[in-house]
Amino acid sequence: MLEKNKYSFDNLKGFLDNYISEKSASGIDCAVFKEHKLIFRHTVGVRDIENNSKLAGKEKYLIFSMTKMLTCVCALQLLEQNKYSLHDRLSDYFPEFSSMKVKVESGELNDADKITSGKEFQSTNEQGAFRFAKNQITIENLFTMTAGFNYNLKSDCILSAISRGKNDTDSIVRALSDSVLDFEPGTRFQYSLCHDVLGALIEKWSGLKFSDYLQKNILNPLEMYNTKFCNYLESKDYNQMPTLYRYGDNKLVKQPFVNAFMLTDSYESGGAGLVSTLEDYAVFLDALANDGVAKNGNSILSKESINLMSKNYLTGESLNDFSKIRSGYGYGLGVRVHMAPDISKSKSPIGEFGWDGAAGGFSIVDPKNKLSLTILQHTLGAKNIQNEVRNSLYSDLGF
Repeated sequence: MLEKNKYSFDNLKGFLDNYISEKSASGIDCAVFKEHKLIFRHTVGVRDIENNSKLAGKEKYLIFSMTKMLTCVCALQLLEQNKYSLHDRLSDYFPEFSSMKVKVESGELNDADKITSGKEFQSTNEQGAFRFAKNQITIENLFTMTAGFNYNLKSDCILSAISRGKNDTDSIVRALSDSVLDFEPGTRFQYSLCHDVLGALIEKWSGLKFSDYLQKNILNPLEMYNTKFCNYLESKDYNQMPTLYRYGDNKLVKQPFVNAFMLTDSYESGGAGLVSTLEDYAVFLDALANDGVAKNGNSILSKESINLMSKNYLTGESLNDFSKIRSGYGYGLGVRVHMAPDISKSKSPIGEFGWDGAAGGFSIVDPKNKLSLTILQHTLGAKNIQNEVRNSLYSDLGF
């Protein structure tokens, strides 16, 4: 229920209304929580342009890469239980990764822009000169996207594994050991399948199927009953989803309802596999903004782990790589982290963190002010409205 508060939110509401009136998206849904109180909720636009059916605010969305924050919180819970160390090697748990090949020439590291913007991406040519990596991939490398993997969903190693009936999360992730890394582990940032690998490790560390672990340790405690992997969608779920569109050349084009990151029916993608609702995801972000404790009193993560998650881990070339897609921000354990307001031009405080998704979803977690924002939409290739949303929000709050 929307709480009475002193804020008008004229800037944020006006921006969202204008975004839809310009036909940059079919519809958009937004919620802002502060100290467990819903202080702003705005749903505008339609779920289906062709039939002009209005959004009701209860829709389910492909959240794509917003899955990553949930995956990383699962993994951090297991870190709290001393199941592993950030400095452990991936090969400590999956020996197949002990001797990785790496390209002699790194090439252009463009996957981050392609994936986060929702653009199509091409299969990379895995042939060519390579050497063996000097560095072992660490668990920290997986969290921080510095392992050397890419986002080639049609790589030879993935397709080969699937053709041999190796269809589950563990088998496909292990097959990545046959890939050629794009760079020496720990030296660059590249958006990639790193968090899918974390999904398989969660199974290893917990002894549970990834989806079962997620359900038991996050979804049930937070009462997120409308969040699930795409693999398990039922007809009623599809009926609650807005039409998926792609924005380009100033128009919206209807798209087939496909999640390319769901590689098989039994593969649970820790990077982009979930469907959720605004209300569910907002509860998750609200917990992170309040020292890991949800409104219902259940805790999903310690304050110390949230601090660990939301500090920058990138330096040198890896930080330069990330700055190309998020200027003024660093990258923590699966999230962007605000570092330099003079560069980002963001009104949010240093330490604000979150992530986004290929269909235009966006999140803000601000532990300093116990504030969170959730936006969901179904627009591949959506305009990057993050700074406008962020600054509209903080202007309305008087920052």
